[in-house]
Amino acid sequence: MRAILMLSLTTILGVAQATPFTPPDLTGFNQHDEREADGDGDGQNETTLGQYLNANGDSIVSFTSNGRVWAWSLDTRGDESGPQNYVIRDSNCDGTFDEVYGLDDEFHVPDCVK
Repeated sequence: MRAILMLSLTTILGVAQATPFTPPDLTGFNQHDEREADGDGDGQNETTLGQYLNANGDSIVSFTSNGRVWAWSLDTRGDESGPQNYVIRDSNCDGTFDEVYGLDDEFHVPDCVK
């Protein structure tokens, strides 16, 4: 099922709502960096970005505001697009990641986290 789900991500443009998306597996990844960022464009750094890398250079990033993880991204090194490059977002703070974006798509902190 995961392979089918991931394959379907390559055809999605912009945001798509669907069945829940599973956060990336951190097995084999080590925390590389943590920094504050502006997740909603208001000039305030309210989001903590936690970056994790594996031996291949693949990157997973968690997006956390007010103690709630609201998005994850996966960026596979050497593969600019495809099923291993995406952002998933919990749009309503219910713990379910229900939106998916491409890495270059715009997405913001959900209102429920602010």
